[in-house]
Amino acid sequence: MPKFQKKDIPKLKYGIIHSQVGFSDGVSIVMQQVEEVMVNEMGIPKSNINYLVGKSKTNSPRIRQYKPMWHKFKINKIVEGAFEKGLGGYKTEIVEKTITKIKKEISRFVKEKEIDVLIVHNASHPVNFLSSVALSRYLRDEKKKPKYILWWHDSHLERERYQKPAPDIKKYLLQGVPGPRVDYVIFINSLQFEMAQKYLKELRNKKYAEKIFNNHDVVYNTATTTIDTVEDLKKDELSERTDKFLSEFGINKILKENRLKLDDVQFCIQHTRIVPRKRIDFALEYGHALFDKAKCKAMIFFVSGHSGDEKGNYKRELIKINERLKKVYGTEKFFLVFAEDFESEIKFEEMPPIISKLNGFATYFSEIEGFGNNLLEVLAAGLIPVVYTYPVFKKDIAKYKFNTITMKEFSIDKEHVDAMIKVIESDKLKKEWANKNIEILKKKFSHNLIARKLKRAIIRNHL
Repeated sequence: MPKFQKKDIPKLKYGIIHSQVGFSDGVSIVMQQVEEVMVNEMGIPKSNINYLVGKSKTNSPRIRQYKPMWHKFKINKIVEGAFEKGLGGYKTEIVEKTITKIKKEISRFVKEKEIDVLIVHNASHPVNFLSSVALSRYLRDEKKKPKYILWWHDSHLERERYQKPAPDIKKYLLQGVPGPRVDYVIFINSLQFEMAQKYLKELRNKKYAEKIFNNHDVVYNTATTTIDTVEDLKKDELSERTDKFLSEFGINKILKENRLKLDDVQFCIQHTRIVPRKRIDFALEYGHALFDKAKCKAMIFFVSGHSGDEKGNYKRELIKINERLKKVYGTEKFFLVFAEDFESEIKFEEMPPIISKLNGFATYFSEIEGFGNNLLEVLAAGLIPVVYTYPVFKKDIAKYKFNTITMKEFSIDKEHVDAMIKVIESDKLKKEWANKNIEILKKKFSHNLIARKLKRAIIRNHL
């Protein structure tokens, strides 16, 4: 393993590897934050940071795209489809050929960019199956190799759909997802290292297990606080973006067609991707129950993220659920709006401050999260969320005593509906809660925490 000192950090060449970059998924958001920290807090020139990804939302000479590394690449989808049944025959052959191609691409990238340190995101998750195995093989065969820092966002150990791998898939997981060649691991919550022990034991490599025991840390997701207090939401620039939002996401059209004024509407944002584990179905039930009791003429339930990769059509299911709930509650003025249905230059990260400016609230009912990046984003925007207390929330987030409305069960009740109505109807209470949340984020979830721990990961040597 290469040995570096603190003074070397700005001079080193860094390679960032993941399926994609620049999108609205949690990993892409963290990647952006990490680069900001590397440049602004650690003194690393942007020119020393290069990316190797399957797909990028933006073009840059620092970003190399190689499609077989993308999680939606057809061969990667074959692996996902065969996860429990196994590959065999031509499927194994085509998977092996693709892994070899990716391995060569990683080798080219490292040599051409003279990479000293690889920061690899989510190589512990089968979403990056092909590139993870390819990287592990590259490191196995390469004599002079860069230091390998794994950012462990999620893993096959943490997802129910990956609990029954076929024997041949299992061999690949042990070989390289993430495999025994990682030098340092950064976990995003305190539960993951404990879970990783199971995987390390299966590797039957005592020396490697001891290495990771001495070379790991926990780096919580952090938040960019674009406002200091909710008073900052009155800025002219945000007013312009809000007007654009209302126009480009069909809100003005809804108002006009239903003879509504903006003040008649209660906004709610579900600031996540459209996947079942986010429990948007329950968020809709909560939204309808609240609308039934709130003093507003209409509600716009806005889903800011894009559709996920899981099997089935969850979005279509949500539309059906909403229509059913409208009949149950006897209302036609509850509008379900998906951001992905519209073309706009308004970015994903801009949406929470805009909904906050529109006096909205947020729902966050995820069953499971690596940490809760999107939750921090709504808090940073001055939004008050209603939250299901998923395991990591209880273990790592609750202790910071954010002002949120928390639910321990997926069950609608008067207490939790009335609690949010109380916040919505009191500008004073909402302002107090929101400003306190922003203060906590600045003190406990600032980017300089990433800098301190990433420096340690770079210079740490196994004893």
